[in-house]
Amino acid sequence: MHLDLQNIHEIDLFKDLSSNELDKILPHIHPVKIFEGERLIREGDISQILYIILSGHYLVYFKDGRAFTLHNKGDMIGWTTIASPFRYHESAVALTDGEAITIPIEDFFYLMQSDSDLGNKITRKATEAVRQRKAFVRETLMENRPENPTAETDKHPSPAKGV
Repeated sequence: MHLDLQNIHEIDLFKDLSSNELDKILPHIHPVKIFEGERLIREGDISQILYIILSGHYLVYFKDGRAFTLHNKGDMIGWTTIASPFRYHESAVALTDGEAITIPIEDFFYLMQSDSDLGNKITRKATEAVRQRKAFVRETLMENRPENPTAETDKHPSPAKGV
């Protein structure tokens, strides 16, 4: 899979970055092919990799039974890689074959240290995406309370792009 600046610039997390900033990021992001059934992250494990979806469908689920799917280009899995507490809060598995780009934690920290302005821009964008994700999960929980046993999380669209 080939990554170029145009492909990266289409992802919400990187949309507002200059070409110079994107050039700095490119060596630190890694394209990966993901296969149906592959586990990306496991709830409770130390966060090591942030996945940014390019294609495919993914189930994100919690030990307490909550679950939702992600499938939009730019959706993130494993956001705690770049935010405290640096442990995955959820598990995720691929429902279909797909592609993603990954940012290992050590590369993200390198970016933060080598260019704090760039690191802060990415962190702010990721924080906003996390806020949107949390609101989506909260809304899903409210709609799936026991008083409404027929509600299904599959009826909901994926959270806002880049989440």
